[in-house]
Amino acid sequence: MSYLSLLRQRPVLVLWLAETLSVFGDRFFTLALAWTAWQRSGAVAMGLVVVESVPHLLIGTFGRKLIARFAAFRALAVVEAVQVVIVGAMPWLWPSLGLAGVLVVIVLVGICDALTGPTLASLVPGMVKTEQVRQVTGLMDVSNRLTWFLGPGSAAVLLAFLPAEQLFLIDAATFAVSAVAFAWLGRTAAPLSPTAPPREEEVGPADTSEAPRALAVLRAHPRIGCALALSGVGEFFSTAWTIGVPIWLTSQLHAGAGAYAVVLSAMGIGAVVGNLLTGNVTFVALPGRFPAAYCMVWVGRGLLLAAFALSSSLMEVAALAAVASALVPLASISLSAEIGSLPGPQRLRVFTADSVKLHVTSMSSMLVLPALLERAPKVSFTAAGAATACAGAVAWLAARVRRPVLTEEAGPDLVRR
Repeated sequence: MSYLSLLRQRPVLVLWLAETLSVFGDRFFTLALAWTAWQRSGAVAMGLVVVESVPHLLIGTFGRKLIARFAAFRALAVVEAVQVVIVGAMPWLWPSLGLAGVLVVIVLVGICDALTGPTLASLVPGMVKTEQVRQVTGLMDVSNRLTWFLGPGSAAVLLAFLPAEQLFLIDAATFAVSAVAFAWLGRTAAPLSPTAPPREEEVGPADTSEAPRALAVLRAHPRIGCALALSGVGEFFSTAWTIGVPIWLTSQLHAGAGAYAVVLSAMGIGAVVGNLLTGNVTFVALPGRFPAAYCMVWVGRGLLLAAFALSSSLMEVAALAAVASALVPLASISLSAEIGSLPGPQRLRVFTADSVKLHVTSMSSMLVLPALLERAPKVSFTAAGAATACAGAVAWLAARVRRPVLTEEAGPDLVRR
């Protein structure tokens, strides 16, 4: 089924439009926050905005029952309505409360995002038939791919006519649209519920079906656990792309901002093309390809990252960046679709664990990789690419060795081992 066929289903169409608008608003919020922090409080304040990740880590790690309570569209509508007030007040809060007060607001936004992100990801698969989970996952992913490079450009155009503070109001308006959409979906879509009652062997005797423990679920589904571990390693070194590209362009190719814009556009186009292929072409969704194909995608991404150290022209950089970006949705959609096939409470918990993993890897890589890339960009790209490719190869070998014994189809006795 293609994306257009999915969009003929009214609930899917409403959610996709609301989410696309919301993601654009998030891009505006990020740019407005960074720009305002720089203008009012200096470069140090720009670094302090990472406190938004703290609620993701704490709630994702310790708040499994709290997240389970928000596993319904009506509950998410309330969360979105709260964010309308919080984000909409930002233009007035900064002058009156100062940086400390704004950081409190950022933490509140982080709390809302920590509740909304994994919950929404878990609700989406329940809106369609089982055979449509991969396509609807790709449909929701394409919004991120499009707004990844269209969002900052749109915000930059708006900044030419509006003060940065007005972007907060635009983001607040997108939250209002999402709140209305979620409230409507709450009347037409059922809350998150398991497709089948989980066996004791799957979630452990001490867990409830509403809020199983992540480790228990991953032990019962070792293929997904292996993929999450691999993606953690891969995402850590993927920071070399985001941080290393401008460093490489300026230090090695002596290029300017225009060249960086070309590479960003190439990455955006590659990501969109990769998404359309992954979500609509059947050969990438054949059964039995997970996690072997998933592991090989990471091997390919690692080799491309290492090859970046050999690039000597803008065209080579743009080509490598585009191909590597095309592989990103292939990996992310495959993993999300696999998680989406789990019973409701289990997929909610695994999506939460995946969110925690992303925040941990992004924060840790930002502490380590920028300094290395600045001092030795060629060695850093080579090492990061080699580590990613090796991790993918090891995970592929582990999946092949463990497959006869540890699979979801092996039965409860084997799962307990």
